[in-house]
Amino acid sequence: MRFTDQFRSHYQPEMQLSPYQAQTIGTAIRSRAPGCRLLVFGLGHDSELWLALNADGQTCFCESSPRWIEMIGSRLHGARIREMPTHDLTVATSASLPPEALSAYPPPPDLAAVAWDVILVDAPPGYQPTDPERAVAIHWASELASRGTHVFVDDYERPLEQRFATALLKDRRDTASCVVPASEAASYRKLFWSMGHPTGGAPAHGPVVLTIATADYARTWRFCIDAQVNYCRRNAYEHRVIDPTGSPLHPKWAKLEHAASLLRRGRDVLLIDADAEITATCPPFTDTLVSHPARDIFCVKGISGRPNSGVMLLRSGATALRFLEDCLVHRQDAVPPEDFVTTEGENGHIIWMLKRQPYADALAELPLAWNCSDPVQADQAFVRHYTNHLKAWFLQQEEP
Repeated sequence: MRFTDQFRSHYQPEMQLSPYQAQTIGTAIRSRAPGCRLLVFGLGHDSELWLALNADGQTCFCESSPRWIEMIGSRLHGARIREMPTHDLTVATSASLPPEALSAYPPPPDLAAVAWDVILVDAPPGYQPTDPERAVAIHWASELASRGTHVFVDDYERPLEQRFATALLKDRRDTASCVVPASEAASYRKLFWSMGHPTGGAPAHGPVVLTIATADYARTWRFCIDAQVNYCRRNAYEHRVIDPTGSPLHPKWAKLEHAASLLRRGRDVLLIDADAEITATCPPFTDTLVSHPARDIFCVKGISGRPNSGVMLLRSGATALRFLEDCLVHRQDAVPPEDFVTTEGENGHIIWMLKRQPYADALAELPLAWNCSDPVQADQAFVRHYTNHLKAWFLQQEEP
């Protein structure tokens, strides 16, 4: 049966999703057909539509309400339905939780064993402060999604859904995302869509090259960011550009926060400034990690002879993670005068923390080629960092 015929037969006016939103989800399902693996958080009047549109695939429903399981489940003959625990969390008690706290609620092994193609988070209801919340469901979706997974979160206009979908999906996935309104006349009802890469893209658990830039800054240094992207393509790394606009932290600190979140997920990180160009001669940064198994933090000493945070290699594990967490915890502390760099930014705190144990023993100095801001040596560099002398030289070349 054609998509439009299936849709016409099974779409019900009682559905909370508008026809346009449901069509978007249905199109994503069919883009992974045949054999789409569909995970839906929530049973409702739309359940039969998802089963019909995914008749040649596998569909699993997670539902926290026994009443809905009894009421809707009887109509879904042979459907896979599992009850989802609420963990005694409500909208009110989870609203202020930091996203990292949700790691206490990992997805069950049977769900983690499946490579899901499409995930829809549309439950628990979450209308009232005392209702079960969706933070855990969104967390599960973020953990279960690969680069190729389409993830949808309904009711994105609500503070809780917006906060956790933004933090766990929009900010942590190197994909595209958009908001689908119910209609032009009902634009206040929003469906968040974190798109899956059509071919799967880079592995979701491999190394990451991470940079941070506002939209304006990214436009200024587009050629550097493009060079980073090409480097990642050559080495099958994931590349992420984080826009710090929505973060309460200064951008320099926001990049440490994002790097820490990747280390928690077991991913090695090349942390690099947006104005740093990776050249074609740069070797895979993971080769350096492999050749120095006893070290976890790598950086170049800058012009001042102190560690420079413009390019850092960080091995996933407890040491590098604790190092970043300590920098973040002490970001309000005054650093010793000999470690001071600027009033804003993290470099002084990184210099200060790298003098402490166990971080001092975990540090390895990289060759200057990994973070070169000297015009004389730029041709031989792995990374050209357009700061200090190299920035002045670059701006001079740009003058008419």
